Amino acid sequence: MSRTLPLFLLILFPFFLSAQEWKTLSADDSNLTELKSALAKMESIKGDIKQEKGFSFLTEKLISEGVFLYQKESKLRWEFKEPIEYIILINENSMRLKEEGEEKKYKGMNQILRQVKEIILGCIDGSIMTNSNYKTAFFANESGIRIQLQPKAKNLKEFIQQIEVEFSIEGSMLHKVTLTDPSGDMTDIRFSNIVVNEKIDAAAFADF
Repeated sequence: MSRTLPLFLLILFPFFLSAQEWKTLSADDSNLTELKSALAKMESIKGDIKQEKGFSFLTEKLISEGVFLYQKESKLRWEFKEPIEYIILINENSMRLKEEGEEKKYKGMNQILRQVKEIILGCIDGSIMTNSNYKTAFFANESGIRIQLQPKAKNLKEFIQQIEVEFSIEGSMLHKVTLTDPSGDMTDIRFSNIVVNEKIDAAAFADF
């Protein structure tokens, strides 16, 4: 035991170090000011998305891959292509959902979609950082900024327990969003191959 313990600690040490890297930031920290300024200059954003959804009753995560297109103000095409086609289309006040070739309408869907719209757009353009519906905490390490949000209102708590948004410091790029629902199940959404301020055809937000 005495000979294996140092090796065990050595293996774990990088994980301890990683966990300690994040430092708490105040809401007026210069890192956050610079991030907000950079996000405000982004007229359009597009890139790839990979979503991993975990369920307490499943041993394997459900993985979806696709693309997203964002145009300031409030225009978004959130499209998963694998394993099934799933599209969320936001065009200012309009929001629509298409699944496997069919537009979907559910009872109570408007309220849910409003919350989804607020979260997705807020994470992309950074407006969720100043959203009064959430209690916020800010953290940073050498490479990124993390915003941790917990809903205040009861109706939001029924929908989401916590949101964590991570931006890379270099380029102020959205890196990851982690959603935790009231049951404790988590959804990780990772963003890659991001391109900023490139012209996007308006038709992408008009129809499926």
